[in-house]
Amino acid sequence: MSIRRTRRPQPTTDSRAPEQRLEALAREPNQDRSLRTLMRIRHDLEQSTAPDPGPWLAAARTLSERLIISENSLYYFAEIFTECMIFSASVADPELGRIRHEMDGIEIAYGLAEGQIWPLEEAPVEWAELNDKWNARANEIVVTTLRRTGHTDLADARENNLRDFDRRVNKGRIELFGADEEFDR
Repeated sequence: MSIRRTRRPQPTTDSRAPEQRLEALAREPNQDRSLRTLMRIRHDLEQSTAPDPGPWLAAARTLSERLIISENSLYYFAEIFTECMIFSASVADPELGRIRHEMDGIEIAYGLAEGQIWPLEEAPVEWAELNDKWNARANEIVVTTLRRTGHTDLADARENNLRDFDRRVNKGRIELFGADEEFDR
């Protein structure tokens, strides 16, 4: 399996509407170029002071309805475009901040250096429990975002069966970029 790291692109000056940019990404035969386009879109969302994945989610839904991308690819884009909400909330959400602060305290108490992490199966029980709480809160934020942007079906799918949602996200990634493609999402 090949692992390809993509470098962070410069912010885009592309002024096309989200639907046009996503369609170009989906139709792009050059996989590296398609990945760079996606990374640029994600970077722009992550760098925003008030990230709004709504237009991107609507564009992905439209492309799915037009049969340009599969429904699995819609799930993939929903995952990619809502991640910016978690990045934003990790700073702004008091509950995520509290949990992260407690996790940091445990890491310090166990002597982990800054940036060092445990493999999940080796983490202390109290840290793993906090990690589960952090993930549950992050999932709530994503589900709320999906509902707020009018994608109740995706919110329900994620909320009711995260394992199946993740399976569809992975299938969508493979449909767009191939089975061998792995990159930092």
